[in-house]
Amino acid sequence: MDELEIPPAAKRDDNSVELLRAWIAEGAQWVSLNPHLYRDREFSEEDAWGMFLADTIRHLSNAIALESGKDQKKTIKLIKRAFDREIKKPTSTARGGFIG
Repeated sequence: MDELEIPPAAKRDDNSVELLRAWIAEGAQWVSLNPHLYRDREFSEEDAWGMFLADTIRHLSNAIALESGKDQKKTIKLIKRAFDREIKKPTSTARGGFIG
């Protein structure tokens, strides 16, 4: 298995929390997540996850721009377009349960 590195700040911070891991295995997407980290906060879990995913897309588009020279804003637009298309008409079913 090819694992990504844990960021140095996450290793240094005793209060760091892992929110999401994702793999492609056996021809499908597999996800391990911490869905209720934001439960009982002054803002909704849905808002918090929306912000988290938006920040993640910005990190991704920045990485793509640095590696390929593609325009970061255009990359965000293309990712969002693909995201919206997949939400409206999924190419696969998200199924599973909780382990843990």
